[in-house]
Amino acid sequence: MCGHLGGPGSKAVVIYLNQPSRMQAPTSQGAHNPDYENITLPFRNKDQLKLNQSAPTKQAQSKPSPVTTQIPPWLHRTIMILYVLLTFIFLSCIILSALVLVKNSEMSRELWSLRGELSNVSSIVLNCQNQQTDHWKAVQRGIQEVKNIIGMILSQVQSGNDKLKTVPSDITGIKKALEELEKKALAQPSK
Repeated sequence: MCGHLGGPGSKAVVIYLNQPSRMQAPTSQGAHNPDYENITLPFRNKDQLKLNQSAPTKQAQSKPSPVTTQIPPWLHRTIMILYVLLTFIFLSCIILSALVLVKNSEMSRELWSLRGELSNVSSIVLNCQNQQTDHWKAVQRGIQEVKNIIGMILSQVQSGNDKLKTVPSDITGIKKALEELEKKALAQPSK
């Protein structure tokens, strides 16, 4: 495979594949060497394109060779380091996820225990409220009973007062009756 790289000028630049990793200047035999392939990229000028395509095309068709490139040794180390870093990051993510799950389960247990404690507290408060309402009802019943007793006592006192109001008139009636009896008793011995 070959082609010419052209620019605004009339010179062609020849690019060689299968070169060793070190930059070497091609020799006059480099164009005929089976280890090299000439690649020329088309010029903008169509006339130069026609002249340059005929000879290299025949060479490329007659001798296909696999393209092998040398990989620099630092590239393997870099890729391995990247794989190790990716593995470390992946393991860190798994460990962090496990820690989050453990903390989540601990918090869930704590929340359940807190829920139980809050339920106990709410039931205790509800019992206290029920007891308080029962005590208030008992106090109100006691107050009502005391009011009823006080009402009965007041009515008895009132009836006693009413009776006491009639006592002086009764005493005067008794005095009169006694005076009359005295008069009658004094009048009878004289007969």
